[in-house]
Amino acid sequence: MRKMLSYMIAAFLLFSCKKNEAPVTPVTPPVVVEPQYTLAWQDDFNGTQMDPVEWYHRIPGIRHDGFNDTTTVSTDGQGNLVIKVYSDTVAGKITHHTGMVATKKEYKYGKFEARIAFSNKYGSWSAFWLQSATMGNPIGNPQAAGMEIDVVETLSNDGRVHQNLHWDGYDAYHKTAGVKTGDLGANSGSYHLYTLEWTPNYYRFYVDGVKTWDFSATVSQKAEFIILSSEVKNYAAGTWAGPIPAGGYGTQKSTSTIMKVDYVKYYQLK
Repeated sequence: MRKMLSYMIAAFLLFSCKKNEAPVTPVTPPVVVEPQYTLAWQDDFNGTQMDPVEWYHRIPGIRHDGFNDTTTVSTDGQGNLVIKVYSDTVAGKITHHTGMVATKKEYKYGKFEARIAFSNKYGSWSAFWLQSATMGNPIGNPQAAGMEIDVVETLSNDGRVHQNLHWDGYDAYHKTAGVKTGDLGANSGSYHLYTLEWTPNYYRFYVDGVKTWDFSATVSQKAEFIILSSEVKNYAAGTWAGPIPAGGYGTQKSTSTIMKVDYVKYYQLK
């Protein structure tokens, strides 16, 4: 009888507790509003030369261990901007010719996209990137000074995509963050699509439509130039691009160190 009474009391208490519990309200997850973009500018490089209204040759002359000049940049008649790295020898001195072009207009906030085929050799690297005219000035305020935004950098014998950010100049105060993807065949000479989404709050990077990196610790709030480049520097073996080949990169006609850009597009943030 006592045992039966204990069961009845326990059941009553359990029923009473459940009856007095507040109803559980389902939690509705917050609605994530993805940024919207509209195509504002593009260059398909279908002309007989690089469009001088849109682009200019950036930093002509000596850069690292190369020499930036206009002979390295052309269109190929097949809808590509072509940047070559090549070498020649004059009076016993070898010169490695490189190329860098930038938009005359600065852009801010939006989706930046380029379809590019890279083929680099040791000592060379190529990139699609953005930079402000005042990067590093003032120090400690990359929001106002702007940043270097590397949508893609590629190296020889390395199929990975290198995506990096730099701010506060390139000297004592220099800061950087970055990622390296797995081997995506970035240096194979095949085309890939490289994309940056830049909003006031974050950077978001993609390769062939697949997200590779988010960064929001510090974000440039300043308009920046779009840059396409191939560069050379004689690095020690096993570091960054590695050593420049002893014989250089071949002639302008024979070189295989080539960057082909099918198009560049800028979608403005709505």
